[in-house]
Amino acid sequence: MLNRSARAVSFGTAAEEYDRFRMGPSEQVLDWLLPPDCAAVLDLGAGTGLLTRQLAERVDDVLAVEPDARMREVLAAGCPRATVLEGTAENIPLPGARVGAVTVSAAWHWMDPVRALPEIARVLQPGGTLAILWTRRDRRVPWVDALDSFVRDLVGAGDEVERQIRRMGTERWLPDGVPFTEPESRVLTWTAPLTVDALVGMFATYSGFIAQPEERKRELAGLIDAQVHRTADIADGTVRMPMACHTWRLRLTEAAPR
Repeated sequence: MLNRSARAVSFGTAAEEYDRFRMGPSEQVLDWLLPPDCAAVLDLGAGTGLLTRQLAERVDDVLAVEPDARMREVLAAGCPRATVLEGTAENIPLPGARVGAVTVSAAWHWMDPVRALPEIARVLQPGGTLAILWTRRDRRVPWVDALDSFVRDLVGAGDEVERQIRRMGTERWLPDGVPFTEPESRVLTWTAPLTVDALVGMFATYSGFIAQPEERKRELAGLIDAQVHRTADIADGTVRMPMACHTWRLRLTEAAPR
């Protein structure tokens, strides 16, 4: 099984599939997270640009920082309006006070908050917004939870994202001394129509699946397909998938050292 650091960069081997099958947030999520007058935004840990493309429809100046070259290649091709840079949350290749907002979508669990938050504060303008979000199947719905549990047990990997979301919802996670307001949080929900193939493809972009040999991947895809047909809410060949975006919004309270 891959260790944590190896899993963090495993997605690049399936970058095109990741971009095809993963989902970004709904528009109502961005309505809440983004400042209405935001002129420049940084998408941090941007992956293949699922959120970057949505940001580019709203903000003139969009920057995307991603450590994996394979993910950056897909990102740049899919969002030519964005400035795409190599970097990490702990070492952002931007000058101080560069952006009015920083977004982190489906990547915060790979970052070190103690090192990342001061760096994010450095590149934010005073009063700027940090938005952390995960777009997930809504596991509060029983059949969705059963399906996700089946896949998790089948692949043989834990669910670090679910644990992270629970911790952030029940514990104080903001380190002492960082110049941010206490986080505001919301869970925003909607229903997404998906084909069965698209849903199976989404599961195939998770690190525990990506790590498997090709023959095992085909076997797993068949087992997941059968489980979807047994458990999912399907109408006219379309899965009606309940989705939830878990979001946190923070404001920079004072200018950080530049």
